[in-house]
Amino acid sequence: MAKIKTEDIDALRERADIVEIVSGYTHLKKAGAHTFKGLCPFHSEKTPSFSVNTGSNLWHCFGCQRGGNLYQFVQEIENLPFPEAVEWVARKVGVELRYEEARPGEQTAVAGQRGRLIKANEAAARFFHDTLMKSPEAAAARRYLGGRGFSEEVAERWLLGYAPGRDQLCRHLLGKGFTAAEITAADLGRKSDRDGSLYDTFRGRITFPTWNLQGEVVAFGGRAMGDQQPKYINTSDTPVFSKSRIMYGLNKAKASIARGAALVVEGYTDVIALHEAGITEAIATNGVALGETHFELLKKFSERAILMFDADDAGKGATERGFGIHHRIGLEVLVAPLPAGQDPADVALESGAEAVRKLIDGAVPLLEFKLDQTLSQTGLDTPEARARAVREAARVLGWHPDPIARHEYAFVAARRIGVDVDAMHRALADELQGTASSTGGTSDGDRDRRLPGNVKVEREALQLLLMGVEQAADWEAQLGEADFTSSARRELFRTLRNTFQENGAMNKAALAEELSAEALSLYAELAVSEEPTEPSAERIDEVFRRLRLFRLERDIKSRRNTLQDINPLEEPERHDQLFTELVSLEADRRDLMNQLQSA
Repeated sequence: MAKIKTEDIDALRERADIVEIVSGYTHLKKAGAHTFKGLCPFHSEKTPSFSVNTGSNLWHCFGCQRGGNLYQFVQEIENLPFPEAVEWVARKVGVELRYEEARPGEQTAVAGQRGRLIKANEAAARFFHDTLMKSPEAAAARRYLGGRGFSEEVAERWLLGYAPGRDQLCRHLLGKGFTAAEITAADLGRKSDRDGSLYDTFRGRITFPTWNLQGEVVAFGGRAMGDQQPKYINTSDTPVFSKSRIMYGLNKAKASIARGAALVVEGYTDVIALHEAGITEAIATNGVALGETHFELLKKFSERAILMFDADDAGKGATERGFGIHHRIGLEVLVAPLPAGQDPADVALESGAEAVRKLIDGAVPLLEFKLDQTLSQTGLDTPEARARAVREAARVLGWHPDPIARHEYAFVAARRIGVDVDAMHRALADELQGTASSTGGTSDGDRDRRLPGNVKVEREALQLLLMGVEQAADWEAQLGEADFTSSARRELFRTLRNTFQENGAMNKAALAEELSAEALSLYAELAVSEEPTEPSAERIDEVFRRLRLFRLERDIKSRRNTLQDINPLEEPERHDQLFTELVSLEADRRDLMNQLQSA
């Protein structure tokens, strides 16, 4: 594969807006002149520990310790190798990249697999849509959509389509220059076991394209016409699509969700009907059960999600599967039960947006919904039945992490069951004690240990060098890798020194690409945590003197330990040499101590 020109990589890195791109995955709030903060898109958390610094064009999470520049963010979040991450950013920004020694046959490889699969999906979406709007084969599909209240304008807005069947899409894509390997990799077509010929994945179905957060078509859902089974099929996971990490409609809904709450429904048509009715926070999964990764995704945009599922066994099952997960993530989840026999699209079409809003306003916390479900399935007519109900209710309440909320729910459960609230509290205490015993756990103190003094000084010294303070640069010439006690800090110092010696300047975002994972994490953390104002000359001198002092103390300790193991009668010359070195080191140490005390 041809190599992207280095100057284009550097220019694009500086041109692209890191905040704009990162905001596609998590909501960022301005927290300083150059700093934006938000919830980390790479792990679950309740309080923001993810920072983006526009001055250095770097990001870092103080929770999971990931960090780097824009390209490294895209590599992590989209699971791409470096060249394809650069190409992804270029497409996003609208920049044409140049390649070194690109040969005529290399164009497909140059574009990158991901880009080709996106283009194939978008070509398929347009083919399906044109078929729906124009082909006689799609007459039944047009009638069905019209009956659901979806006009031609709605079909155009959502790029609804119809898959005519057999191998028509595959032949269309092959004619557009896509290869059989690309078509199958995108799950737009599959190979026959009989003769190896290509056939369309979606045949005789209404198609609903799924977009990622950047507005690129990455997958499809297909609804059967008539009695064809299964009723819905969906694109399998591909290099550009994961059912558990992309939600239908989220690209359109994310702004509304950020202003309030996510409304999770079950079907594609539900999402479309609600959006068309003005309920623009509606989203759905892509044919899979609502799981932990979905809740993690929603937590990036809002603190609250409302589940509005069909009032049947599938809807209840999906709700129960979600129970317990959201507590670990810190997302408040409520349930808005639907009228029997209706789905959200029916309510929106028949009764309008007001009726949907009324259901949303009546949503109850998921734990309360689960508690009602549990107690409705438990008899309460005998003391033994009520005892079982108390234990079941305690099991449900034990999931809640907030002791105050658990206490309040205990009153509700006791009243529902018909027992004294003290009995409910005792059962809840037993449940919590059993859970704690089985899960163990670590104390906050283990996670919050203070850094040793030498580590703090080493980190501050590196941070001063990163800031490019002239006085710190003067000290740099007197330092060596041995002044730093970890491999990551030594690597970062070595890279900084080499960069200064070669270029006389530092591009912080570019520097990130030269570091190992451990050094990169440290570098990103220090870079996004820079002091807003330049420290005083006295503070700079103090930091570097303390850095040298710690180094001297390590050297003195090493010499003393070695001297203890040497017999001066057997090795007089070596003993005298080490003793002389020790005296000199101790003299240097005294001088530094005097300088620090008099400063």
